[in-house]
Amino acid sequence: MLPLRTIAFLMSFFSASTASLLVPILGVANYMMIYQVYPEHAWWHIPIEGLGIRYSMTAAVCMMMGILINLSRMPSVRPVLSTWDVCALTLVLIVVLSEFVGLPPSRASEVLTDKFVKMMIFVFCMTRIATTKRNFTIVMWTLVVGSFYLGYDAWTAPRGAFTRGRLEVIGGPDFRHSSGLAAHMAAMLPLVAAVFLTTRSWILRSITLMSGALTANTVVLCRTRSAFVGLMCGGVVALLLAPRRRRLRTYLLIAVAAVCAYSITDPLFWDRMMTLQDRDGLKQDNAAMGRVAIWKVARRILAQEPLGVGIGNFPRTVQQYEPSLGRRAAHNTIVLCAAELGLQGFAVFALAILVAIHQTRYCYRRAQRTDDPVWTRYMSYCLLLSIVVSLGAQMFTERLYTEAFWWILALPGCLQRVVLREVKLHSVPLQHGDVVDINAWSENNPLTASDRARGAFA
Repeated sequence: MLPLRTIAFLMSFFSASTASLLVPILGVANYMMIYQVYPEHAWWHIPIEGLGIRYSMTAAVCMMMGILINLSRMPSVRPVLSTWDVCALTLVLIVVLSEFVGLPPSRASEVLTDKFVKMMIFVFCMTRIATTKRNFTIVMWTLVVGSFYLGYDAWTAPRGAFTRGRLEVIGGPDFRHSSGLAAHMAAMLPLVAAVFLTTRSWILRSITLMSGALTANTVVLCRTRSAFVGLMCGGVVALLLAPRRRRLRTYLLIAVAAVCAYSITDPLFWDRMMTLQDRDGLKQDNAAMGRVAIWKVARRILAQEPLGVGIGNFPRTVQQYEPSLGRRAAHNTIVLCAAELGLQGFAVFALAILVAIHQTRYCYRRAQRTDDPVWTRYMSYCLLLSIVVSLGAQMFTERLYTEAFWWILALPGCLQRVVLREVKLHSVPLQHGDVVDINAWSENNPLTASDRARGAFA
């Protein structure tokens, strides 16, 4: 007989796949959960390995079929093609062309190109489906539940999952190393906080609290300096850009979260983090000095190959330029992007990041004109923090070809479409082409103003 966890997984997976034919957003959630759970690496998947089910492809195909079946009922998308969408499509074109512009493609080039194109297809679908508040909330809860699962998996990991005191081999291929797992979980913390702040049910809030605790614990178990740097960058931005009308409450929440996070750390964690301020120690740190050496070689590569060496070709190019280093990863997303995709790829990538940040600012500034200003402000604020934390961590690790990172960059565009829809619904046309915002009028009118509380700290 199959284990109960195996039976539960099969039932939930096929139920979600079938339901996504009628409700495409469930296909998005199903795909994202499969990516985070990655059943192929779980012990309970061993009895059904022989079935050869391709879970991600099945979830994606069902989602796209659901889009086609429900095309007439799909939420409208405004704008149809945003600036961020153009950046993403341009980057896909650059990735494909890099196989012809750069060095002769390798097996790694083919695998990464295939992965990048597929994950951008999913992102493009997600930005067309998660454009209503309900659908956007489902996506956010999927990330909360996925973080809960990864955090629980890390909490219950056996001793064999640790290498030199650092947690490894948890989750799917994008999380197989401690630096990648820590960077992902650190970026999830602001999103978990966003769901907590905008959820009214204390039962649901308790789930987000447990998810946040397990997520923070996973970051501690990974003991990576890259995630710590990212969280420090996010902490500074969180304090500087806290929502003005709820700044004191936000500061209080940050303080409580920081104290709780500190309580689960141990001396081994701080011993490794303290090396960041020890210059002599860093000079003797093989990992740190190895990164510096790699980045110097990357500068030489970029000077001679300004159009890039091609996707997946960085490790072998480093070995050609500096044989003593061998085949080495870039350990920096910016360096990897510039070296493999060239200056043009780096420019488009940087523009995509700036546009995503601008979208969070756009949503925050127009929050007052939406159905729930508190919800919109906290979502845009926490999405910005997630981007900052992720980019801070990526200064010392690679996430360019990681799906979850592109989800984070795509979510501000989804939120922007939610805001645009609500703003349009509450805009009343007047004569001579003028428009009045019914929400602003209602709020300023003492006869219609409402004092009902919204959000966790409203």
